[in-house]
Amino acid sequence: MISGRSLGEINVQVILERLGGGGHMTVAGAQLAGVSMEEAVEQVKSQIQTYIEEANAQ
Repeated sequence: MISGRSLGEINVQVILERLGGGGHMTVAGAQLAGVSMEEAVEQVKSQIQTYIEEANAQ
């Protein structure tokens, strides 16, 4: 289980929806089945990087 929290600047819902989860802008979660902790961390990092790149492109 991955739980995301934000103080408002980062939309964790968008990030965790990309991993099959959901929630709200400041509170969201996702479950990753069949992956190791290391793989889960890498997937989250990758989605955060994508989110940052997309935000910078706007």
